[in-house]
Order: sequence, then structure tokens, then C-alpha cells
Amino acid sequence: MSILGIFIGLAGLVLIGLVSWLMMMSLNQKKLDRERIAKGEARRKALEREKEDEHQERLLKAESGHVPTILFMAKEAERFNVKDALYWYEKAAELDSETGMYGVVRLCKKTVGDMVYEEKGRFWQKYIQGLEGNMAALCETGQAYLTGRGTNVDIEKGMSLLEKAALSNYTPAQLQLGDWFMSKDNPSPKPEDACFWFAKAAKLESEEGMIKLGLNYLKGIGIHQDHGKACYWLERCSEKGNAKAMYHAGKAWIDHGEHGNSIAYVWLFCSAKCGYEMAQNVRDEVGNKLGVEAVVLLQNFAKPLLKKLHEGGVTKHLLIKAFNKLYKRDVPVSGSGSGEGTEEILSSEHSELINKISASGVSGTEPVAEQEEKEEKEQKVSFEQTGVQVSTDYTDKNMH
Repeated sequence: MSILGIFIGLAGLVLIGLVSWLMMMSLNQKKLDRERIAKGEARRKALEREKEDEHQERLLKAESGHVPTILFMAKEAERFNVKDALYWYEKAAELDSETGMYGVVRLCKKTVGDMVYEEKGRFWQKYIQGLEGNMAALCETGQAYLTGRGTNVDIEKGMSLLEKAALSNYTPAQLQLGDWFMSKDNPSPKPEDACFWFAKAAKLESEEGMIKLGLNYLKGIGIHQDHGKACYWLERCSEKGNAKAMYHAGKAWIDHGEHGNSIAYVWLFCSAKCGYEMAQNVRDEVGNKLGVEAVVLLQNFAKPLLKKLHEGGVTKHLLIKAFNKLYKRDVPVSGSGSGEGTEEILSSEHSELINKISASGVSGTEPVAEQEEKEEKEQKVSFEQTGVQVSTDYTDKNMH
């Protein structure tokens, strides 16, 4: 064998060995790559599982009411899904988180043209104002919870907010609570609680509270029926120049006792002159019962009172005491006698009229036949308006 052949054989063996080694290296590399990919995939899946577990843990924590977690979820969702972010911000807001409230307001402002989100934004803006001490905003928020305007219905929450405002002596909240306890929409109405809040408002000089409390006393709604107390509150409000209260005070006295129609006519006359249209027909009906002579005397008696009401010259209890003294009635006036202090009203221009009324015995008991006969002989009394204007607004003048 030649030396050349030997070298060729050795070269072939080396080449075969090299190829084999390269093939082995390639196989090992592929195996390592597969293992690396598998490990990377396993690590990725483990991270995903860990992330998912962490998300589920956060989700569970957020759903259970943990506010910091809820706000974290909201902030995370805000990058990808505004509606999801709004859900979480609102959930935080419902747990009294101001950050959540501001988040809802901010995101709702971005959803231009969506009436639902605009209403929701207004609701939470009012809530924020209420928390900052605005009683009107707090009251409006409470009412929104009761009706579901801009939020979900939550009667307990609404009542809580209204009571907070009411206990701060904010009369609109007291009146709204009273109305709610008598509302047909209330699943658990409590007329007695309504009277409690109406009384609170009335004692704070709320005209609407006085009217509502007086009518409840008159009808026996939520409280023991008491005509005297009903008339007290209606006439207290009437002393403030409230035409609606005058109307109800007048109706309360129709056919009540010997002098009921006379008292009724005076209040109905004043109410009609103050522009309360419903009083006109009722006044005329009572006038027909009294007769022309009595009506003339009562009108002359009422006109100076109307002038004092218009001028704001009637102080607390003066008219109630005046009627108590004139007609010997017993409408209660707390803390004073029924006749004390009436001289201011029953002076000069009234003294002669009072004597005439007392002498004529105006009581509304004149027989109908005699009335008709007088009406045929005498000129019919005009019940037209005189143009005296007194505010018919019966809302609370002392609302904060």
C-alpha cells in the first residue's frame, strides 16, 4: 500500500469523524434549543398563571369592597377600557371614596353625547358638593338615590343623606323626608314619621311645613286628628301672607261650629284677594250661606287685615288670638293666653266692625230661605278681586 493511499484513508476517516461530530453537535444544539424553548414557554405560562391568580385575587378583593384595590383596578382598566374603569371608579364612589367620585366625573366628561354618562357625572358632582357642605346638593343627591336618577336606587343611602341634611336643620330635606314617608313609591310608608319631619320644618318657620303639618292634623294622617292644632298651623302660615294656607284655613272652618263659616269667609276672602284662584268659588259658596249683610261686614273686617298682611305688619299669633277673642274659640296658642296682645290688631279701624259683627251674631246659621229673600231684595255683593297682592309662595322663606 502506497503512502498516498494511507493519507487518503486517514483523511477519509478524519472527514467522517468530523461530519459525525458536527452532526452530533447539531443534534445536541437542537435539543438544547428545544429545552430552552420549553423552559421559556413553561416560565411564560407560569408567569401568566401567576398574573391571572394575582388578578383573580385582586378582583375578589375589589369585589369584596377593598377601596385601594378597587382604585388600582380602575387605574389599570383606564388604559385599555374606559367602561371598565368607570365601573370600578363608580364602585369606589359608592363606598364614599372621593377619589372614585372624581374619577367618575372625569371619565363621564370624556363621554360627550352619552346622556346616561352625563347624568351619572352630574349626580356624582352633586355628591361631591354635598360632602363639601352644600346642603342643597346633599339633599338633591339623597333624592336621586330614592328615585334612581343618575344612579341605582338605594333607599337606605338616600334616606341617610336626607337625614344628615335634615338634622342640620335644612328644611327642604325635612320636607322631602316627610313627603317620602307619605309617598306611594315608598315600600314602607310611615305617616307618623312624615308628621315628625313636617313638625321640625314648621318649627323652623317653613311655610310649606306648616301647611303639610296642619293638613295632616286636619285629616288625622299619621297623627291624632285635632282640628284646633290643624287650624293653628294653617293660620300661623296665613299670618305670613301665604294665600294657599289661607285657603286651607278657610276650608277647615266651613260648617265647623257656630261661627265657622264667618271665619272661613274671612280667610277665603283674603286668599282670593291674594290671587289664589281656587279660593274664589269656595269663598262665594260660603258667602251664599252667610247672606249679604254678613258678607258686607266680614269683607269690611277682612280688608284692613289684608292690608296689614300685605305690609307685613302681622306678628306671630296676632290673627289667631284676634279670632280667638272675637269668636270665643279655643285654637291653641302655645305659651300665651288667647286674648293677650290682640289690641294691635283689634284697634281703631276694627273696633266698630267687631261690635257690629258681634251684635249681628254672624255665624253662618242663617236659614237658606231668608238668604235667598235678601238676595232678591238687595244688590248682589261683588266678590271680584281688589288687586291687593300678597305672595302666594308657600316655600320656606328661611331656607338656608
